[in-house]
Amino acid sequence: MDAFLNSILRGLITYQAGIFIILGLGFILYLRQFLKALGAWRQSVFGLERNLAQRQLFSALTGLVLLFLLILGEFLLVVVIKPQMPSIALEETSGINPLATQTATLPPSDLDETAVPTPTIGQDSLVSNCEEGVLEITYPSDGESVSGTVEIIGSVNVEDFGSYKYEYSSAGAIDWVTIAAGNQLRLDEGLGFWYTSELPPGRYLLQLVPLNNMGEEMTPCIISVEVVPEE
Repeated sequence: MDAFLNSILRGLITYQAGIFIILGLGFILYLRQFLKALGAWRQSVFGLERNLAQRQLFSALTGLVLLFLLILGEFLLVVVIKPQMPSIALEETSGINPLATQTATLPPSDLDETAVPTPTIGQDSLVSNCEEGVLEITYPSDGESVSGTVEIIGSVNVEDFGSYKYEYSSAGAIDWVTIAAGNQLRLDEGLGFWYTSELPPGRYLLQLVPLNNMGEEMTPCIISVEVVPEE
């Protein structure tokens, strides 16, 4: 349910421009209807005519109030709620399913605690550069077991910072799947969420990738975690 509501909120934020346009057009149409009904009500003389004008006026006013509340709600969602939500994925990562199934696993010993550098896994040689207060994942910690919805906490405080993203892969066959991204510096605080409920239990790699102000990927920080079933 949390993932479903989160998807709805992300959609409302992602398509905010179109939503504002549609709501704005609807507001203008109801405003014209309201003004027209108001003029008819002022000019009405007979009781039946006046009652009909009042109903039209009330109907238009109800539509105006409802659309105003929807516009206000969308505005508050974008301005107030959006900064508190997990970061919206960058354009180049949109459309990637964060719950894509990965099945291969790797024993925990194949990734050391510091993850600098990460040894070759399969055909890929992974390099990690975790540095306290600069680029690190403080939760979950390396080797920790996780389940359900996991809030990723860490630091992204690199020079020439532009944005960051965090990704996961099964520890056997490396195939990074982008979870989400952000464009604000972080210092031991929430980076976003990782929904692991649909993932098969096993060993996974989690990497935090900084991008510079030119959009170029820098050396990531990589840790290893164990996804376990929810109790």
